[in-house]
Amino acid sequence: MKRAVAECTHGAGELSSSGLRSSKKACEACGGTEDLRICQTCGYVGCCESHGGHDTEHFEATGHPFIRPRARGGWLRRQRGWLWCYLCRGYLD
Repeated sequence: MKRAVAECTHGAGELSSSGLRSSKKACEACGGTEDLRICQTCGYVGCCESHGGHDTEHFEATGHPFIRPRARGGWLRRQRGWLWCYLCRGYLD
């Protein structure tokens, strides 16, 4: 079950408040263009679990724990969007 996390101890506070950006407009694994997520450690762009789940595969391969969504009109900012920690298994504010 996905849940909100009150406090993350995995380094979320060290992330840029605006998040990493990328010029990539498709999943790096399958080329899909919907429901994209960006790794906040390295900038990898992958599709979410409702598509190919390449964002999760990237976490499993690298251990990079944080992702944010990519909006169709541009990157969501932390204040408007969400941040997911795979280690906490929850959304962070």
